[in-house]
Amino acid sequence: ENCWAVNAKASEEDIQATLEFMNWMVTDPEASRMLVDEFAAMPYKQAAESTNGFLADANDYTTNGNYIMPWVTNFQPNVDAYRAALVSAMNQYDADQSDANWELVKTAFVDGWATQYAAANG
Repeated sequence: ENCWAVNAKASEEDIQATLEFMNWMVTDPEASRMLVDEFAAMPYKQAAESTNGFLADANDYTTNGNYIMPWVTNFQPNVDAYRAALVSAMNQYDADQSDANWELVKTAFVDGWATQYAAANG
C-alpha cells in the first residue's frame, strides 16, 4: 500500500520533477532517514537503519531469507473497516510495544479476517 505514482496527465516538467523527487527520497541519506523515521517507509535499497519495530522486524525477516506476503485486502467485503481497525492496533503497538498492545494487533487481524471471511463466504 506504499505505492508511489506519477500523474501521466501532468506536464512533462512536473513529471520529471516528481521522478527526481522520488529518486532523491530513496537515494539521499538525509531524505532516506526522514522517509524511514517519519513516514515508516523502507526504501528497497540503501535504506537508513530504522528504529521502527515493524520495519526492523521486517528487515530481519527478509535478511534471514523469509518471504513477506503483501497484504492484499482490496477485495474483501468491508476492507476499509478491517484495515482501519488493524492499522489502528498496529499504530498503538508501534507507539507502545507492550504485550497487551500486541494482543490488540492479533485480535484485530484474526477477528477481522474471520469477519471478512464470513461476509464473503457465508
